[in-house]
Amino acid sequence: MSEKNICQNPKCCDRDSNDRWNKKIEKFQSRKAYFKPKKHKDLYQYFCTTYCTHSWLDDNLESIIDHRGTWEKILEKKIRQ
Repeated sequence: MSEKNICQNPKCCDRDSNDRWNKKIEKFQSRKAYFKPKKHKDLYQYFCTTYCTHSWLDDNLESIIDHRGTWEKILEKKIRQ
């Protein structure tokens, strides 16, 4: 069984929602991606919602088109400071 990716949008933890709230550390954190990587071959294996997907694309689309390089994959949940 494959594990889901962490949402690749660094701003994911900035959105206030009950499922992003971590009671143990009392802070908001990023979510896991919507789909498992082996099951679906689309953007939703990297992002938790369409909002996070579009937000990340809005921020990075120019760089993607200009081929300015790639970003490192986020492997741990981001925690809002």
